[in-house]
Amino acid sequence: WSSDVCSSDLIPDFGCGYGYLCDLLMPLLPKGSTYTGIDNSEKLLEAASKHLDKYEFSVKLINADLREYVPEEKYDLAVCNAVLRHIPNPKLILKKMIDSVSEEGMVACFEVDRPIEEAGLFCSAIDNYSLGQAEYYRKICEYEYINGGRDYRTGIKIPQFMQELGLNNVGIRMNDSVKFVSPTMEEYEEKRKIFAESKGYYEVLENAEVLSPMASVLTKEEQERFFENQKKIASAVVYGNGYLIQAPCVLISYGWK
Repeated sequence: WSSDVCSSDLIPDFGCGYGYLCDLLMPLLPKGSTYTGIDNSEKLLEAASKHLDKYEFSVKLINADLREYVPEEKYDLAVCNAVLRHIPNPKLILKKMIDSVSEEGMVACFEVDRPIEEAGLFCSAIDNYSLGQAEYYRKICEYEYINGGRDYRTGIKIPQFMQELGLNNVGIRMNDSVKFVSPTMEEYEEKRKIFAESKGYYEVLENAEVLSPMASVLTKEEQERFFENQKKIASAVVYGNGYLIQAPCVLISYGWK
């Protein structure tokens, strides 16, 4: 968006983290715009406060659990990034976002769909596709969802939720940005490290089971295979010398009140 497309100037960021969306959106919006970040992590808000101090526009940070947070004013554009899929019953949070905007206000959510995200990973040092992790992830995610946990397919469901909650002109786009790390790059080692950290592969090598508490839904044989595959992929990324490509296909859903 740019100021000639969206005239919003009061923006709440639900689950703001360190203010990533603020970096992307605020420079494009009209002078006098304000940013309100809401997050339940004091550590992230502290980092956001330091990080966003460089901007001239007004920044307000609120420490609150999104499930309990009640907006105190009306805004023009409510946003969230990679948040709803981590919260059980994300539709309730989306309803809060809609309630927080004024009439004709806009709501926009940036989320991935887990199956699409997993399919978009390629490492030339290992044929991760043939390992069959997708089926194990499907069982784990399905079990968590059925038992009241997160829904990793939230990203692709958001337009449906928006429509059901009364938003108008609902649409969805896909971010075409793709991470590419090549052995020919001068900063290959540093970029590979960043890639591995973003995927949690260092933690996987230390103890894969810590990352998958829901894996108990798998049989003992499937669990062993799942953890073994996790470590194979992590080792290929951390210690290998191949190409790394990640097409997360972030889905951008939006609608107007």
